[in-house]
Amino acid sequence: MTSAARTLYRYLIALFALGVVAQFFLAGVGAFRVQHNTAHGSVGDKGFEQAFDPHVILGSILLLVGLLAFLTALAARPGRNQVLLVLALPVLVVLQSIFAHAGPPWFRGLHVVVALVILGLAGRLAAAAWRPARTL
Repeated sequence: MTSAARTLYRYLIALFALGVVAQFFLAGVGAFRVQHNTAHGSVGDKGFEQAFDPHVILGSILLLVGLLAFLTALAARPGRNQVLLVLALPVLVVLQSIFAHAGPPWFRGLHVVVALVILGLAGRLAAAAWRPARTL
């Protein structure tokens, strides 16, 4: 691994993991905003979408950060398995959009389940990236 690529990867994967935690917060804010607005009148499609705009915007940013982390992992050369796990992050983020916008409610419910998978994977990758290198 090159030192600069390793350092950049370490920060990008940590940023991604923190961004996923922020996504849970923003989803909660959106849900409670819709609940509040419903209690004080009606919420149309536009009001519903606006409540989740920050969540959607951060999701797009996470897709870019995930892609940058993947490219940086390629340069850092942490090993094939590690690179494939990093590639899974932007792929799962794309799937998140599909789960959120298509299909019956049970299918859309996978959005939350996959979010937990993304959080676990990102946390694992971030922890591994910040773990000191083993020397013999």
